[in-house]
Amino acid sequence: MAFLQRISSFTLSGMEEGFYRWGKFLTRHPGKIIILTSFLFALSGVGFINYRQEYEANHLWIPSNSSFNIHQKYLETNFREKLRHNVLIYKSDNILTPFHIQQMYELHKKILSINVRGKTFNTICKRRPVANILQIDKRRRRRRRRETSRTKVKAPQADLVETFDTVKETKTDDYVNNNSEIVDKPISTDDIGFWDTYDDYDYEDDVEDTDAGEEGSGRPRIDFDQFGPDSRIDDDRDLPADIYCGIVTTVKEKCVETNLLEIWKFEKDLIYSTTQEEIIDAVNLLRRSPWSSHEVDFVTQLGGVERNATGHVVSATAARMYWGIEVPKDAILVKDGLGGVDLNPGDQDSLDWEEEFINISLNTSVPGVTVYPSAAKSFGEINAETILFDTWRMVGGYSLMFVYTMLMLGRLNTMEVKLYLSVAGLVSVGMGLVAGIGLASLLGYAYTPIHSALPFLCLGIGIDDMFVIVQCWFNMKRSEGNNLPLDESVGIALKHAGVSVTITTLTDVFAFGVGAVTRMPGLESFCVCTAIALGSIYILQITWFTAFLSLDEKRIESGRDGLIPCYVHKNPPSPSWEPSNLVTKFMQIYKKCLASHLFKGLVILFSLTCLGFGIWGSILIKQKFDPVLILPKDSYLRKWVDLNDKLFPAGGWSANVYSGPINHTNMENFERLEQGLQQLVDNQDHIRSFDSWWRELKNYARDFKNFTSWTDFTNEEDFPLLLSDFLFSTDGGRFRINFKFDGDLECGKPTPPIKASKFSVAFFIFDGPEEHIPAKQTLQALVSEAAISDTAFSHVKIYAAWETDEIIGTELWRNIGLAIMAVAIVTLILIANIQICLLVIVCVLLTLTDIVGFLHFWNMTIDIISCVSIVLAIGLCVDYSVHVAHAYLVSQGTRLEKSMNALQTIGPAVFNGGFTTFLALVLLGFSQSQIFLTFFKVFILTVSFGLFHGLVLLPVLLTIIGPLGTEEDSSAPVLGSSAVSPQSSAASSGQNSPTKFGHKNMAFIQECGLEVLSAENLDKPRLKSMFGKKGSWDVEVGS
Repeated sequence: MAFLQRISSFTLSGMEEGFYRWGKFLTRHPGKIIILTSFLFALSGVGFINYRQEYEANHLWIPSNSSFNIHQKYLETNFREKLRHNVLIYKSDNILTPFHIQQMYELHKKILSINVRGKTFNTICKRRPVANILQIDKRRRRRRRRETSRTKVKAPQADLVETFDTVKETKTDDYVNNNSEIVDKPISTDDIGFWDTYDDYDYEDDVEDTDAGEEGSGRPRIDFDQFGPDSRIDDDRDLPADIYCGIVTTVKEKCVETNLLEIWKFEKDLIYSTTQEEIIDAVNLLRRSPWSSHEVDFVTQLGGVERNATGHVVSATAARMYWGIEVPKDAILVKDGLGGVDLNPGDQDSLDWEEEFINISLNTSVPGVTVYPSAAKSFGEINAETILFDTWRMVGGYSLMFVYTMLMLGRLNTMEVKLYLSVAGLVSVGMGLVAGIGLASLLGYAYTPIHSALPFLCLGIGIDDMFVIVQCWFNMKRSEGNNLPLDESVGIALKHAGVSVTITTLTDVFAFGVGAVTRMPGLESFCVCTAIALGSIYILQITWFTAFLSLDEKRIESGRDGLIPCYVHKNPPSPSWEPSNLVTKFMQIYKKCLASHLFKGLVILFSLTCLGFGIWGSILIKQKFDPVLILPKDSYLRKWVDLNDKLFPAGGWSANVYSGPINHTNMENFERLEQGLQQLVDNQDHIRSFDSWWRELKNYARDFKNFTSWTDFTNEEDFPLLLSDFLFSTDGGRFRINFKFDGDLECGKPTPPIKASKFSVAFFIFDGPEEHIPAKQTLQALVSEAAISDTAFSHVKIYAAWETDEIIGTELWRNIGLAIMAVAIVTLILIANIQICLLVIVCVLLTLTDIVGFLHFWNMTIDIISCVSIVLAIGLCVDYSVHVAHAYLVSQGTRLEKSMNALQTIGPAVFNGGFTTFLALVLLGFSQSQIFLTFFKVFILTVSFGLFHGLVLLPVLLTIIGPLGTEEDSSAPVLGSSAVSPQSSAASSGQNSPTKFGHKNMAFIQECGLEVLSAENLDKPRLKSMFGKKGSWDVEVGS
């Protein structure tokens, strides 16, 4: 303890002397100081050369070496996909009626007509292979026949299209024997004009092919035999390989659009002539899409389903409609969003198309119909708009804070009002904020969405320091009067204020500095930037702001107006109300309360009650990072999500299982993986279903290639050719996009070496981390154990949020622990009193416990935003307690007198600092943004509990168990005090000098070994020996 006291004495005495001398120098050269500091902080702008922003969630909230980022980087190289999902929900009382099917078609046409710089949906859509090739061929032949019948002209070339039905009915061997000439010489597109009929095959052609289902055509409106429950598309590979492959490679792939209109192949005449009975039958009976021939369950596209006694769907209140667009690989990506959850940036064309998609959906006006859109850009755009809109609330809060600061720093008259000093203080905070961002950028740290909290924190702590400096100035004026020169006055004020703000700044900087060791890059960047900004603000407060304070005092001494400085008052303004009058009256009442045992008991009881609720809430609070909660409740996307969860509860997230290079030797491991997945599905354990190309390949090999077991074809010769045939077949064509080959995949030829593959796995809906974390870990463990390739993993965008959930709790408590440790060490070194340090730490811990606990009762969870906000709260609540504790330590008298003196000298500044933070945030309570609402709730709790523990509980505890020194054993007046300077000593010893309220230099006293003399310790033998004649004595130094 003695060792700590010596360190503290040396440090504090040196700091007090240094600040005293600095205050005098600064007052003599304020203009030079202002210019110099402005220039130095302008240099920090060099860092903006390296300025960058980061909004992608996987680069903010999870470690750069996390499994998600490693896998994402692998996919960017080997399986890059930029698919953007656009979904709308069409809702009414019962959408399974002809009227609503027709309205869906009109909506479909409007969306297809969107044109962005000459690009439509058909231009930018995601495409997939057509399952039933010959179905398209027959449609083409009908068109050609229709055109021939209209023109009455016969094409000069032989139309081989008309021979396809005959070919289909002929055995391949017979075809080869009877047409050996054709087999020997492959058919070329140059020989006949057949392939030209496929060159113009596109999306719109099928939509406008409206002759199907006409009377007398013999064609069924909906082919239930081909697409119903017992349907099975014939394999088209019984055609000669060259003809079949020619068709497959020439036919264009179809755009990915999924909705009920597929039932009628988007054909207007069929849609406008449908009946409700046909709609109900189609929804219940179809198992394949008549549009693409892919397997589909149309019931899954319906929400609010009502079934009859036999389990058949008879009505539904909603239907989902889906459009998939793909960003070109060489496109320039635009990061659209400020919420820090952006994972899928798009190019400008896709963003503009989605904007039109949203506008069309929201502007749909059909009686009894509501349309809810969800575009890929919606999340980021809504968050950005909300943040920008709430900026005005921030400006309003800052305005309230500015007015309050101006009123508290001066008096209510035109000469003593401190308008320009308040502006200078706020500008210094802004300069420090800019310096923090600039220097952090210079170090390579990015600006992130959570940096939007920096103004709140910097203003809260910066203005607190500003109030402390001004409060010490007022204290000096009350104790020393106006007899001292200005430089001496500023030196004395800064001597006391400088030490206090230095202690709190060091605790804040170290608290945020240790936060930089977090594994979350976004939080690391924020902590580094905050530490630099707070350090910069501290330097500006003791230079820039104090220089303006001296200039403002010179203005008042010269009688210049506080609003129009060029105007000089001839007569001093009449006395006016000042905040100190109210503080004095309040302190008189508070002193009586603080001396009351009943009051102390009630304070402690209330604190323990709050602690109990805080602990209870801290135990119950959930750890859940749900990006949806960031959305404003009245936004169209939040409504879409709520409606989707309510009406479509069966759907969960779908992940992909990826593999690296594979060949036939890996199929045994694929088989083991499939068996493990099937077991999870059977047990309904995390996995709802999976869609594996390996399972379908085995079925194809059994049904069409007569392989009895998968082991029969997993050899070097059969596997590549079988896989190629499968990927160009009707059932396997949809899996073609699931492979990346080292070369071009060609129909009828063995596949090139496989570089990567994937298949999908569907999860159940999860309620939180306690469900989705085990599900992800189970799937990943199954994939790892199967070892299907050297590189194998499961991946989906939501994994970024799930991995955040895995670490966010640990990161929060670790950062809090490190911050508390840093605060304890810095406070102990500078204050060097274990009792005081323990009391400060207790107050901080009580505040943090209450904040976390009451957040639970305020319907909050531990997520990214609340985690960051709680870390920020440490800096604020430390300041509230440390200022009071330091003021108590340097005060004199009994515990009660020391506590009251601490409250009177520094309490108003602490309260004003906290209240200005409250004013800056109060308007955010009306925000629709979850980000700002979280800031509001956390900081309101921080200010409330922080001020209570710092200004109420801590003084109560100090009156009970506060430390006492040798000079503090008596309530007698002080007979000696440390000398500041000859001038101050002379001034303070005058007859008119008011009673001092404890501005002793404790560091000097401890260093020199002085004891304060009082009635009781005059009786001590050692002190008696120090006196000579009556009225005179010799002070023994260093004994």
